[in-house]
Amino acid sequence: MFQSPSRLPLTNGLKRSSPRKLRLFAVMAVAVLALSAVMTAAAASASISAPATAAPGSQITVAGKGFGAGQAGVLTYNGGQVTNFTASSAGSFSAPFTIPSSAALGSVGRISAKTSASALLATTTLAIGAVAATVPPAVSGVATISVPAYANPGGQVNVAGSGFAAGKTGNLTINGCKEATFTASSAGSFSVAFPIPSSTPLGTSRISAKDTAGTLIATTTLEMGSSATPTPGSTPTPGSTPTAGSTPTPGSTPTAGSTPTASPTTGPTLPPSGTVPNFSHVYVIIFENKEYSSVIGSSSAPFINSLVSKYGLSTGFYAERHPSEPNYIALTSGGTQGIADDGVYNLGVNNLFDQITASGRTWKSVQQGNPGNCFAGSSSSAVTDGVGKSGAYVRKHNPAISYTSISGNSSKCANITNLASFDPAAANFQFITPNMINDMHDGTVADGDNFLKAFLPKITSSPAFANSVVYLTFDEGTTNVSGGGHVMTIAVTPNMTAGYKTSASYTHYSMLHTIEQAWGLSYLGSASSASSMAFPY
Repeated sequence: MFQSPSRLPLTNGLKRSSPRKLRLFAVMAVAVLALSAVMTAAAASASISAPATAAPGSQITVAGKGFGAGQAGVLTYNGGQVTNFTASSAGSFSAPFTIPSSAALGSVGRISAKTSASALLATTTLAIGAVAATVPPAVSGVATISVPAYANPGGQVNVAGSGFAAGKTGNLTINGCKEATFTASSAGSFSVAFPIPSSTPLGTSRISAKDTAGTLIATTTLEMGSSATPTPGSTPTPGSTPTAGSTPTPGSTPTAGSTPTASPTTGPTLPPSGTVPNFSHVYVIIFENKEYSSVIGSSSAPFINSLVSKYGLSTGFYAERHPSEPNYIALTSGGTQGIADDGVYNLGVNNLFDQITASGRTWKSVQQGNPGNCFAGSSSSAVTDGVGKSGAYVRKHNPAISYTSISGNSSKCANITNLASFDPAAANFQFITPNMINDMHDGTVADGDNFLKAFLPKITSSPAFANSVVYLTFDEGTTNVSGGGHVMTIAVTPNMTAGYKTSASYTHYSMLHTIEQAWGLSYLGSASSASSMAFPY
């Protein structure tokens, strides 16, 4: 504790000092006091606040405090930049902020303050409702939960809820696993201590409030890192102590027996880790829920095994986790985004589809049985749509509809089509999902093999197949090896060395990395640290 310079005791030596030395001592004391004040200000945690509820397209005010004096940066909504801010000399600001008109009613939006280099400073959430932003959640009926931006595995956070029905009870989960319960007050709010399991992987985790029947009521995310109190201007790197101006290290490629981690950020473009052609077309055909050993060598899959002898096979390809949806999101965004179930999600994150559009290329999401017209439902009735057996379409196997940049844009949404309209030359990138029978989810290995035997020649016999690649893969296996099981992946290209096999360890992040590498795109999230799929293309 520093005393005022005028009250500092003077030693006998100082009493005998000259007035010049005394003035110098006073200046030094004042400087120390100033430095102490600066350090105290720097130690304060930056935070932002916004109304609890806002309507799509409405304008609200975002207030910030605890920032560095004159700190400048950007305010984002679900990762997309909306406006700029500059903190005052006291470290505070108040900025008008427009909620995107594409924000989905009933969803929870995240507003974040970031540096110009995209390092996270502070974050908060609000509910998107049809009511004005000034109406409190308890009146609007939109339930929300909030948590700190960061937490440590094995630590504890406080989960605050508002806008719930009076006396409502339910469970609080992290990545789908129950860890606490809640009971809302007569005002519809609660505050609960929530333990973070020590086994929680680094990266983005999702905390949700669900009723006792398991129905989702409200949800939010937080980052798992080594520090729950980041220095203003920094984002913690999992596994290390954050420093000012640092950015997250993307998740690593998993090895057998490990659980892969994901980072929602866009990583830098790395030097090529293998020779990948600038493909004219890339096709990804994804099947469901079969372990490698259930398909490769199986008498129920003669066509698939004939492809193994003709093209290239990855014998060390692993899924990220269970169930289905997190793997689809990982493959197209570079992270599971905290998703641990097959629910309906609206994600405001960068994704491969938007990357492809920005590069001047085109894409299609070919979904067998999809009703069209930007259908946002969780499933459709079983229909006959192209080859194979009649079956149902499900949203959880169509990652494109989960990204708000697509679901909220009618022209982009039109790129989601059914199978009967498939044209191999229609787009540079085509993500193809058979229905629930033909993808082997509800059907057999033989059903999937017969589907592929009828469908794949539509690509390989087309002129569009020249200088192109087809990746045949699965979303997950039936074991927990590397988090999501050991799955089959085959690369089909015109110039492949027949019968080629690679035993290198790959994941869906590796496939994303390879596609981005081929087209010179920046690497999304964990794709930045994943290996390129080294086939003799």
